Amino acid sequence: MHAGDADGKCQVPHVDPKPSLWDSTLHTSSMPPPTTAAPPASPRSHWPWAIALLVLTAMILGAGLWVFHKVASAPAATLDRGVALVKELGQQAATVAQGFQQQTVREEFLSSSVKLTGLTRLQVATLEEHETFRRKESDSLAWGLIPLPAIVVQADVPVEYSYYLDFNGSWEFSQADGVVTAYPPPIQPNTPAADISKLTFYTLSGHVWQDDKAVRERLQGTLTPILRTRAAEHVPLVREIARRQVQTFVEKWLADSFSDGREFHVKVLFPEERPHQVSETPAPAPKPAPKPTE
Repeated sequence: MHAGDADGKCQVPHVDPKPSLWDSTLHTSSMPPPTTAAPPASPRSHWPWAIALLVLTAMILGAGLWVFHKVASAPAATLDRGVALVKELGQQAATVAQGFQQQTVREEFLSSSVKLTGLTRLQVATLEEHETFRRKESDSLAWGLIPLPAIVVQADVPVEYSYYLDFNGSWEFSQADGVVTAYPPPIQPNTPAADISKLTFYTLSGHVWQDDKAVRERLQGTLTPILRTRAAEHVPLVREIARRQVQTFVEKWLADSFSDGREFHVKVLFPEERPHQVSETPAPAPKPAPKPTE
């Protein structure tokens, strides 16, 4: 029993009434609505950039091909003028006249030639010949008292001759009136190349009881020195071919080494074609005729 107040009345404890459905509805509606996460943004496509890059690359390649076609189809004279202009502006090469004034033409030619060919020789001509050689021997019996018919043996063989000019030889150059004259050393033959597999022997005369085998062997043993002699004899046959080869070689070297090298014509004179040097010693004055005696 709870204690009462002063008037003796008993106090009943205060109890909150049961919340109604309306109150719970109000309480619930007063809360903030739940938030929902936004859907993730879809990734951006890179295809437009890739297509644009491909188009740009195609345009650059097309422009390069067009420029290459124009350059390739340009006249040779235009290209030559362009190369000459670049050389002149860049001072990459001296003129032919300057080379002769400085006396460096011969040294530059020999140095460049050895580097270009990789050899100390300039191969200038090849000649293919079918050579025929004969050997005649006589024999006898009874210590020379009975002579026998002579044996004549012939050899046929294809031979290739090749010729060269030695860069270590005497090379000289002169220039006058737009012409560069080259004075190369003599034309030299290489070792002749005989096709021994096609070497054929014939016995032109003799008798069946005579042995021509030994004569054939002796003839074959002399072929090498004979072929060397023939190679020297054939030099006049290849002189004009060698001249054109030297002319072409020197013209290309002039064009590559001097800014105005293409403007010069090249003339080639071999030693046997050079004019004889005129002696600078004056001829003695003729003696005066004696005076007639009175």
